[in-house]
Amino acid sequence: MRELFKQASKVTNNNIILAIPLILGIKMLDLYTFFSRMHMDSNHKVLLASITVLFMSGVICALWFYMVKGAVDLSKKVFVLDVDRANASLGLFKIIPEGIGKFFLSFVGVYMLLFLIQIIATPIVYLLGVNIIGTLDEVSTQQLLQLASDPNFATNAGMASFVEKLTPAQIVFFGKWSLLFMAATSFVMYLLMLWVPEIIYRTSNPLVALFTSIGKLFKDFWNTFRIFLSLWFMGFVLLFIYTFAVINPVSYILVSILMYYFMVYVTVLIFLYYADRYEK
Repeated sequence: MRELFKQASKVTNNNIILAIPLILGIKMLDLYTFFSRMHMDSNHKVLLASITVLFMSGVICALWFYMVKGAVDLSKKVFVLDVDRANASLGLFKIIPEGIGKFFLSFVGVYMLLFLIQIIATPIVYLLGVNIIGTLDEVSTQQLLQLASDPNFATNAGMASFVEKLTPAQIVFFGKWSLLFMAATSFVMYLLMLWVPEIIYRTSNPLVALFTSIGKLFKDFWNTFRIFLSLWFMGFVLLFIYTFAVINPVSYILVSILMYYFMVYVTVLIFLYYADRYEK
């Protein structure tokens, strides 16, 4: 397992250009989403913007994950000179049209299935929380509604003021719900860990890939769970650092770069594991 993490780091460093389409794609989605929010004044515009974001996401995921597969394939080859390896890595941009053509519709289907999973999972988690944790009493509910109705609630200062006015019992209550949502989200993320490699390597049908990837996940449960737990802990520490890095512009930029690197590293590692385990 340690060798897998070392190999993922090596592949990521040798193909750091993978971060370029990832960053550009995320920023394009951010800009379009921001622009759409400023001009969505009717249901037709909301629908059009949603479909556009869906298709943009499908294109970005199709080309980027196919490039990651290409980087993993390159790691299996032997290069005499570093220049040859660098040229081969730059050649990953040439397979972008092929990736879009093969997997665009697959990842559009992935996002539609993710939306369906969210619809199904949300009430289940809510009912589970109500039975285990409970709900707020009527007095606390009215108090929280009054605090949330403050126009400054969405700002950082308003959020800080909101937290300060919470009672210890309310803080414990929301803490329990936060832990529940975090546990539920982590469980779903684990179930979906091999979904994308299954689409890229095996079948372009996202629904079939979902079930077959979950089957492979539990057949090799201890290895996949250890990988997921390690990545989850690394991501949690990085997110904790990112929370405090927002205060300083320089540290914010540095941690943001580290976040993008971590996203590339995680994806490469999962693809490497899948290729080594199922594609030999």
